[in-house]
Amino acid sequence: MRRGVLGTVILLALAAGALLPNSVADERRGGPTLVGQMAPLFTLPDLTGRPVSLESFRGKKVVQIVGWATWCPGCQREIPRLVETYQRLHSEGFEILAVTGLLGQSRQQVKEFVRDRSLPYPVLFDEDNHVLEQYGVYFIPYTCLLDRDGRIVYEGSHLPNDYEKRIEQLLAASDPT
Repeated sequence: MRRGVLGTVILLALAAGALLPNSVADERRGGPTLVGQMAPLFTLPDLTGRPVSLESFRGKKVVQIVGWATWCPGCQREIPRLVETYQRLHSEGFEILAVTGLLGQSRQQVKEFVRDRSLPYPVLFDEDNHVLEQYGVYFIPYTCLLDRDGRIVYEGSHLPNDYEKRIEQLLAASDPT
């Protein structure tokens, strides 16, 4: 009987935490957070083979790194919001780098998925999952927001409740003009 009550209390606490905006529940699960640290630099090929370097955005753009896979329902649910935000804020200095790898999918499957959905932001293929491991991505979807200096300001297993507002604040706070 006691275990049943305790289990119910834990489930209610977890559910409440998942609904609270900007709570600890919004933060990274599965290990220590990288928030406050400089984002590890990487260069990965996009789906055409062109190298894309995170370093090239430092001092210029607010960057969102997205860890995802074609078969991930949570990733698919986030795509419309990512696309809308990217289209609205890209010209103001916002960039999304969608990083995926051999996560139960082939490069060709990723190319077809991206083509079929006309994703407007760069999709990078991490062939050996090195960058995903470097960021400690053990769950997807994964989101990491960087300010223009490359410092990690948010890391989590989903888009924060105030996702667009956070990006707008980062863009306004670090406007290079």
